[in-house]
Amino acid sequence: MELNPEACYRRCGMQIETLAIVRPPKMGDQGLASRLSKGFEDASQGVAVYSSPEVCALAPEDLGSTALLVVSPGQCIETSGDEPLFLSKVASAQRRILASVGPVDSPWYMGRLKKGITFDAVLDLGFVSQGDRHAEVSDVPYHFVFNGPTKDEEPLAEEPTHPKERTIPWVLVGPKNDVNRDLLAGLFEQGFDPGGFCLLQARMRSTAEPLLGGQGLAVVMSKVRYYLWGSDRNISYHESSRFIDPLLAGAVPCKIDPALAAEELDIPGVYPSVPTFQAEVRDEGYRAMYRRARDFYVSGGRLADHLSGALRLV
Repeated sequence: MELNPEACYRRCGMQIETLAIVRPPKMGDQGLASRLSKGFEDASQGVAVYSSPEVCALAPEDLGSTALLVVSPGQCIETSGDEPLFLSKVASAQRRILASVGPVDSPWYMGRLKKGITFDAVLDLGFVSQGDRHAEVSDVPYHFVFNGPTKDEEPLAEEPTHPKERTIPWVLVGPKNDVNRDLLAGLFEQGFDPGGFCLLQARMRSTAEPLLGGQGLAVVMSKVRYYLWGSDRNISYHESSRFIDPLLAGAVPCKIDPALAAEELDIPGVYPSVPTFQAEVRDEGYRAMYRRARDFYVSGGRLADHLSGALRLV
């Protein structure tokens, strides 16, 4: 269990309410739990972080005045070690909030809302509100949280650093699926710079090691100009984390997805096709495309402010 030593509290009417994030021990969306923890820390909001087995060990009085933000509820239940006990402990909390990232019109999202936990609200982390789509599948109150910069990401460079050292023109890293195979084929068919880097992997078990770990990918990213990805599933959605990580490394995030591009979202770097992406590289260039991505991310406001605002409404 991780706990802010200065354990801050939040007022809910006349009652003092504590905050806690609940996550699976190893699997599930650990990145979301970490991101929320950093955001709350930046907002000077104390938050405990419990694994699902640790929730089972809590006394009822520890939860009666606690708002639980639950990440990957299905996997929390499965890894708790005692599903009925875990569900009863979660039910005894002051409030239960689903912390979510991903498309709300997917079967996975619906599964999270039907795992035996009665949620009082949803906090959806991303770049664009999905409130209208959420309303079509659930009546649980929905709150959008812009996935903005954290304190340790600031200040984000206004200009890309050492552009001449970026000797890899593009990188494509993702699952080995038809979308990414077609994307790779399109890059070569259009004659886009052949010096790029590609690693398409079969979907891995949760215990498997990636072929290129975080440190290795970071080294590659420091040499790359354009980070490319396609649609992971047949659902229109923009993954904010896949925008943020390459941008912080100085690469330009670019998603090639005709369905997403048709929605005309106010997010830079979304293209309907390889030729469209190629034309922008030719007409705008790396520096201008980096600045546009950077300005979008920074101008949206800090994650801490958006989390604080959302919690006031929950």
